[in-house]
Amino acid sequence: EVEDLKKKQSTISQDIESLQPEVEELKEKLDETASRNVKILDDMEKVEAKLEDIVKGQNRRQEVVDKCRVKVQEREYALVQQEAIVAESKDHVANALLVARKVQYKTICQERRLEAKEANGGIAAVGADDMDDEPSEQDLESIEIVVPKYDSKKCQSRIANREKKIENEKKRRNLSEADPVVARDKYLRAKKDLDSKMEQIEAIEQNVKMLIADVKERKRRWIDFRSHIAQMTNLSFDEFLQKKNSAGRVEFDHDNQQLNIIFQKDNTDESTQTNDVKALSGGERSFTTLSLLLAIGESLETPFRVMDEFDVFLDPVARKRALQTLIEVSKNMEHRQFIFITPQDLSQIPTDNKLKIFHL
Repeated sequence: EVEDLKKKQSTISQDIESLQPEVEELKEKLDETASRNVKILDDMEKVEAKLEDIVKGQNRRQEVVDKCRVKVQEREYALVQQEAIVAESKDHVANALLVARKVQYKTICQERRLEAKEANGGIAAVGADDMDDEPSEQDLESIEIVVPKYDSKKCQSRIANREKKIENEKKRRNLSEADPVVARDKYLRAKKDLDSKMEQIEAIEQNVKMLIADVKERKRRWIDFRSHIAQMTNLSFDEFLQKKNSAGRVEFDHDNQQLNIIFQKDNTDESTQTNDVKALSGGERSFTTLSLLLAIGESLETPFRVMDEFDVFLDPVARKRALQTLIEVSKNMEHRQFIFITPQDLSQIPTDNKLKIFHL
């Protein structure tokens, strides 16, 4: 029997050893569960402390509300600035009308709730906020947009008087926040204000997204417009130089904000091409500058243009060709007025109803 007991003891010891890992695992799970429970209890205590702070911290909540009001005012100001852009989009008219009808519907519901509240002695009736259900399409179609009879200041004054009467009535009836009806009324009003502000914030964020998209589109159009002006200036510059049997082009470096001029003295010989304006003679430089000003001027909308002593360094042939070019360009731009000042003799130039010469 002793041997049998020893065998049984050995078997039991082996079973205990085989179950030891499972026991250890269960102990770990138990420890983990215990630590989790302790953490949950700590979190519950923290939550309870926060709830107590929320109940007692009316001043802190008021500061948060004031900050929210400031943010709302700032975003309302940004919204007003974008009304001009919104006005250009006719597609928003239908949405604006729908919003106006909903606002009118909510106003009617609020008036009914106020009437019920006054009839109930200044206390909001239970279930009064059920009147703010989402209106149906038929309800919206039946609502007409009514222009208010009073301005905002008068309405605010009336609201302040009503609130003062309500507070006086509460004091007279000795009501406080401990009263469940008063607490519920305050909760519903606060919730409604919060929902209204959140809707305004969402609308402003949507407007911000639209404005960002509009800025990107405007920037893209501006880049296209800038490229178009560069191409037209380049073509006009070469066209004016061709009148003197020369050629050239203008390279716009928008990134570095630089303007490079390539001048070719002979339009049939590319070896005469140069990009150093200082290497040109005085007459060539003057005519090149004149051609550049005329080319850039075609993209400008200024009604008056004045050039002073533009032909000082030109030889007689180049000066005559420059004057002819200026007169032709000026007559083709009838919606602009050109004034050219020169000390040279202009007696050989014929005048007409568009060209006048004044001698000083």
